[in-house]
Amino acid sequence: MISPVDLILSKLQKVRRGYNGQWMAQCPAHNDKSPSLSIRETPEGGVLIHCFAECRPESITQSIGLNLSDLYPPKKLSGNEPGKIPKLLTPSQALDLLSSEASLLVIVGENLLNGVPIKREDLIRCGKAVGRISWVKSECMGLNS
Repeated sequence: MISPVDLILSKLQKVRRGYNGQWMAQCPAHNDKSPSLSIRETPEGGVLIHCFAECRPESITQSIGLNLSDLYPPKKLSGNEPGKIPKLLTPSQALDLLSSEASLLVIVGENLLNGVPIKREDLIRCGKAVGRISWVKSECMGLNS
């Protein structure tokens, strides 16, 4: 497989090697009379490009039929990468939790309507119920996907 730097260099004109792993070439994104494109390989095998006429890297790669992703070597996967993070609740568990938290809030609301003062610990528990309902909502986002 061809390295990213060799791939880029093979598509450029008037390439000349500079110092410390740097090359200069004509920029393909504009009408370049003398080399104004700097190319440098990173220690990881990626390629840094800079046009001194201020052409954007996307324009440079596009003009030679490449994408920005072609400037980087393919990732080597170990096979131990995490997959999709599983949801912590099943739909049934989410509905049960929502039901119990909503019931708690209804009871506290009815007590307030009937003149029963709310205790500090009850107020704290209501705050937890609201937090749990919000958490269930975020857990259920995209559950069908």
